[in-house]
Amino acid sequence: MNVAVVGCGAAGAAAAVFLKRAGHDVVVFEQAPECRAVGAGFLMQPSGMDVLRELGIYEEVVSHSSKVKRLHVLEKDGRDLMELRYGELGGELFGAGLHRPVVMGALIALVEKEGIEIRWGCRVKDARKLADGWEVEGERFGLLVVADGARSAMRRAILGDGYDRGYGWGAHWFIGKNNGVFPSGDLHQVVDGTRLLAGFLPTGRERGGNEELLSLFWSLRIADDAKIRSQPLEKWKEGILDLCPRAENLLGQIDSWEQVLTARYGDVRMRKWHGDKLVFLGDAGHAMSPQLGQGVNLALADASCLVACLSEMPLEKALPEYSRRRGPVLRYYQFATRWLTPVFQSDYQFIAPFRHAGFRVSQRIPFARKLMTRSMAGMMRGI
Repeated sequence: MNVAVVGCGAAGAAAAVFLKRAGHDVVVFEQAPECRAVGAGFLMQPSGMDVLRELGIYEEVVSHSSKVKRLHVLEKDGRDLMELRYGELGGELFGAGLHRPVVMGALIALVEKEGIEIRWGCRVKDARKLADGWEVEGERFGLLVVADGARSAMRRAILGDGYDRGYGWGAHWFIGKNNGVFPSGDLHQVVDGTRLLAGFLPTGRERGGNEELLSLFWSLRIADDAKIRSQPLEKWKEGILDLCPRAENLLGQIDSWEQVLTARYGDVRMRKWHGDKLVFLGDAGHAMSPQLGQGVNLALADASCLVACLSEMPLEKALPEYSRRRGPVLRYYQFATRWLTPVFQSDYQFIAPFRHAGFRVSQRIPFARKLMTRSMAGMMRGI
């Protein structure tokens, strides 16, 4: 088939490579004018690393990562709230803390190596349905893959509004040098009630770099963003240091508000992820808050699953089969993140003591603790 892939993020790039290797002709449309990956550091889970192995870039990517062995969440007073270790799942599993350009650089290089055309600076806002496929930018394609992110213009154009819902909370984030302050094997979080949360993720090394990076995530009510930024930067730093004094070295690397970016959370909910010769991958089909950190992992798994379905059956059966196979996993993580996010980021302060009691009890129950660890690792297959 001739295939149009709209969006060259993790889902779109991986799908393009898999489709090309399966013998299809692929064109990728990307609104960015050049390959310049941006975004906060993230945690690649074992589920995502399985797809990197399929693509053949596992070693290249993971060699730049921080190998995270546990999630450690503390209350402000120093009490343990939650501790999850990958080792409990057996083997040598870990999470790979990564700088986003490392992954995207490897994926884009792979797309170009496969001889796939990327049309940079091409923002596709709509497509016309044909009897035998779709017309995109004046060209005919037998399959349209929509992978243009959480704020997908294509989803809105094809399906209309009503599929995405913003969330009132997000985060300020910054990537700096760790300088050996935080353990490179820990995703470290400190919370106070449900309004204050500071996260510190070891983020590996830049391509060509030698120093370990660290990502800061600071919980934020989105409506307060402009007000907070109108105040002196030092006042913002004081709030973080009050919760986590260990952050002083990292915060000392921030000299202006321009270095601090804002991440907005939201949900995209769809009953199925396909249409007539049409499929949605990644955040375009199922964006969710990063509370469980599954965005890139799910996107990569989407691409792998799609091409597996196409290799096993004709198109008219493969797309419904894709929705059937991905449905249980995607619904589980949408459900889990939707209910977990207010537990850590909301105005519902009354939740805090129940949260503490619930997590402390669950930590002592091996089955519950393992279930939580499998969820973190991206290994759950459904509710």
